[in-house]
Amino acid sequence: MVYAEGYWKVRLVCLIMLVALIAMPLFMSYMPRHIGQGFSGIELLMVGEDEYEVLQVLNISIDGQVRYGVFAAYPWFDGSIEVSGYDFTIDNPNLSIRFINGFSMGGSMMYPVLFRGATRIESLGMLYTNEDFSSLIIHVTEWTALGGGSYQGQQGNRVIAAPTTDSSDALELLRSHNFFWSEEFGVVRYHFLP
Repeated sequence: MVYAEGYWKVRLVCLIMLVALIAMPLFMSYMPRHIGQGFSGIELLMVGEDEYEVLQVLNISIDGQVRYGVFAAYPWFDGSIEVSGYDFTIDNPNLSIRFINGFSMGGSMMYPVLFRGATRIESLGMLYTNEDFSSLIIHVTEWTALGGGSYQGQQGNRVIAAPTTDSSDALELLRSHNFFWSEEFGVVRYHFLP
């Protein structure tokens, strides 16, 4: 009888250890991960497949945390992404980006901005990145006089690619993030490749 009672305890301890071994990596994957880096990028005005104009060289600073929800499979970023040349990203650095279907499918960069005593939302555009934020593409929103936003401006599409310091690297980075020129629509488009 003593042997059977001891055997039960060993089985219970082994079961607890097995559950802990399975649960620990799962738990660790939901722990917030700090992202802190800065790099240079280029803002391009795309008007064709290989037709573009370099608008400006930008400095981008990222400081925040990437989190995964326990019951939601998609990540989100809380922190600041400051882009030189866009003052509202520096003056109002608090940002929360929800990445639907993962980092490569993009998330909207919405900044709460205090304007005449009220808070309004300014959008820089859609952010496409990889898990460690080591490279990124921002498809910049063009605002109309009526206040509506579009990714297709009158003269072309504005995109920010980083890290890069020249236009050929920026185009290669766009392609590596699945951005291609669409002749059918006359815009830079993200192509989901299954």
